[in-house]
Amino acid sequence: MTSGRAFGCAVAALVSLALAACKADSCDPALVDVAVTFMKEHQSCVVNEDCVVVPDFCGTLPHGDCGQLVMNREGNASAKWADITKELTECAPDECTVCGAALEPHCSNGSCNGP
Repeated sequence: MTSGRAFGCAVAALVSLALAACKADSCDPALVDVAVTFMKEHQSCVVNEDCVVVPDFCGTLPHGDCGQLVMNREGNASAKWADITKELTECAPDECTVCGAALEPHCSNGSCNGP
């Protein structure tokens, strides 16, 4: 009986690990809306160096270019963006194709994404 009990415990442990490793199939649309709104509110810039590249979380956020988006440095450095990024990382796909193109962030007419 002991070996059967050990086997049952091993199976239970494996199931627990598998469930803990699972991620949501996709991010909550409300979270995506919060992220998109935050990014729209953080586009202002004066010079190109004010703009930085951020991930689109494997296409979770719309309008990415090769897995990349642009926002201003101030927004990227904020605690709120760090929280949003953490949540998106937890629900976005683990793997995605990101092309080799490097998005060059630039400031155009006072906006990191241009007019």
